[in-house]
Amino acid sequence: MATKKDLVEAQGFSRRRLLSAFSGGAPGGKELEPAKPLRAVIAGITLSAMVILGGLFFGLVRPGLPQGWENNRLIVAKDSGARYLSVDGTLHPVINTVSARLLIPAKEFSVLTVDQGALNKIPVGSTIGIPGGPDVLPSRKSLEVDAWTARVVGQGTELTIGDRTAKPAKETEGIVVSRDQDLFVIAGGTRYPVDPAQSTSVLRAVGLDTQTPLPVTGDWLNLFAAGDPLAPLNVEGAGTLVPGINLPAGSVIRQMGAASDDRYLLLDNGTLAPLTPIAYRLALLGNAAAYGEEVQRPPADLAGLPTAKNAGGQVWPSRVLTPLAGIEQGTVQATFLASRDGRSTVLAQPGPAPSARDADRVESSVSVARGSGALVRGGRAGTVTVVDSTGIAYAVPGATSDIIAQLGYEDKDVTTIPAPWLRMIPSGPELSAQAAATTPVSGG
Repeated sequence: MATKKDLVEAQGFSRRRLLSAFSGGAPGGKELEPAKPLRAVIAGITLSAMVILGGLFFGLVRPGLPQGWENNRLIVAKDSGARYLSVDGTLHPVINTVSARLLIPAKEFSVLTVDQGALNKIPVGSTIGIPGGPDVLPSRKSLEVDAWTARVVGQGTELTIGDRTAKPAKETEGIVVSRDQDLFVIAGGTRYPVDPAQSTSVLRAVGLDTQTPLPVTGDWLNLFAAGDPLAPLNVEGAGTLVPGINLPAGSVIRQMGAASDDRYLLLDNGTLAPLTPIAYRLALLGNAAAYGEEVQRPPADLAGLPTAKNAGGQVWPSRVLTPLAGIEQGTVQATFLASRDGRSTVLAQPGPAPSARDADRVESSVSVARGSGALVRGGRAGTVTVVDSTGIAYAVPGATSDIIAQLGYEDKDVTTIPAPWLRMIPSGPELSAQAAATTPVSGG
């Protein structure tokens, strides 16, 4: 039986062994490392990040509706292709994108693409939009400004916007064209009527007597500004002696020392009307021919005679014309020239010869370069109009800066063109907010 001494020694041995274990390491020589408290924190952060990233990935794969979707958003269901305009939390099917643009302020327009399933529990209202309106309008960078060309092909007119630009003819180059029984001289940007009964002498006077009249369409002819008729120039009161110079009215006078083409026509009221080279030739076809060749007078004799307006038509070519080379049926063209005060139509160099099929064409056509179009105003007071890549013109009545911005443009993008060019393009429906907000009527 253990004595008291044995018990005391046993307790001391146990105490020494316990102290040795705490201070000397694990059995077998392995050290016990203290636990790191940050491990649990890092594991928690990692797990949270995985949950967040998983949620984001799920949102990308299956997007829902973000905040603010309830108003002024064009929402597209990517799996069905359906389009909706959101108004007060209700989805209105919209039949084209332009209709949605016209109903959403320019700065708020955005497109949301979601799964159809995200829309299933949202109220759906009536369908709205402009029937026949465009889905896509030309971008600002693709608007055509100068590349407009109209060519007479067969019995129709071929209007081309983009692709190629016709080179303008010189101002002194002209052609002779016919429309039904009417005859015209085309030079620069103007058409000049010619009386068929006097055409031989008049065309000889203007320098185009060797040209055969080319048939053109009314649309093409109307692209040019109307000039005064080219006809023999007659003087009222011709033959009446004019006091102070002792010459009859109708006399052609050139001041001594002046250029050879610096001539005047003496009028019966005692004034001198300047004669351009063409006006001089046409005056010789009129009653001025009865008074012989031009008369030269010193400056002192003419000092007391006032100068009147130019003799003849106020809108006549100033120079004798030369025939436009290479012109033939099917190659007659008109094009645009830009200027600071607007745009003008001018006669263009001949276009490519038409194919046999085109030569028999009876209808007109419009061709627009792929992906391009135009934003124009027909005349200074005309309506702003968008021409899309399909060759359809959509008028935008009452187009303010805000409305132009809603369509994706700026005021400076609008180009003014002569109205007859727009009349050659087939018209689509008008683009307005009122029309865009209307429910289309189904056909009966």
